[in-house]
Amino acid sequence: MSIFVSARIALRALRANVLRSVLTTLGIIIGVGAVIAMISIGAGAQARVAEQLKRLGSNLVYITPGSVSSGGVRLGYGTRPSITLDDATAISREIPPVLAAAPSVWTSSQLVYGNMNWWAGIHGTSPAFDDVRSWPVAAGR
Repeated sequence: MSIFVSARIALRALRANVLRSVLTTLGIIIGVGAVIAMISIGAGAQARVAEQLKRLGSNLVYITPGSVSSGGVRLGYGTRPSITLDDATAISREIPPVLAAAPSVWTSSQLVYGNMNWWAGIHGTSPAFDDVRSWPVAAGR
């Protein structure tokens, strides 16, 4: 049987079952599109996570103080200010592989200016923070 005869038989079968042919084609198109979309979403998410990890730094270590328990309730990490500025200085001085240590403290407070006020987060740190996080200052000091 030649290829032309096979093609003619296939076209007759497609014309005889138009609805089945259209639905099968639609299913294949939707299936291939879904696979391509899922692979693209997965690759995009993987690239985003890799970018965030790269920005975080592969040689960065966080040390957080302990937590406080009050009335049987644990208040979470960082509620006990047990790490001091002297501890950060000692870490950078006494551990040679540590190039810089940047202690930081977070809090939130109400800021008032004239008749306006905002509730804002406040982050205090040392000048070594720029070196530790590789965050250059765009403007200011």
